[in-house]
Amino acid sequence: MKRVVSDASSLISLEKIDGGYTLFRRLYDRVLIPPAVLRELAASPFENEEAYLSHFGIDDLLQVETPARSELENTEHLDPGERGAIALALDFHLPLLIEEEAGRMLARELGIRISGIAGQILQAVREEITGADRANRMLVALERKGRINQQVFESVKKAVGGEA
Repeated sequence: MKRVVSDASSLISLEKIDGGYTLFRRLYDRVLIPPAVLRELAASPFENEEAYLSHFGIDDLLQVETPARSELENTEHLDPGERGAIALALDFHLPLLIEEEAGRMLARELGIRISGIAGQILQAVREEITGADRANRMLVALERKGRINQQVFESVKKAVGGEA
């Protein structure tokens, strides 16, 4: 079973691209998230957490887990979702999808493998889950929605190849 842990920012980025969650279904069997991440995702405009899961049809993809580690040192600067996602990645020895640099730095220090959504799009191309043209359209959508920085955009776009 292919599993990964995610914070909210990565999943919010998925929402911004056509077929984002469909792509993730092909990459992973389960995406583990802490309760704080689901609360953040469903905060607006959804009535509740179940409404969010139902809207995107992902109640079988996202798996909510409470981290065994209640406290991580030097995490006061992170939001509860990031702290919980890092703790879950440690608990389950899984890679972490995270976008914010402060969380990425801490995860790296703790020895957690990390990626962002752009890296996941590149992985999907390399695993022949999607083609270069579709991947480029996804990258452009992320850029237009302000969900990817220019340096990462250009680097991943070059690695993907194809036309946007």
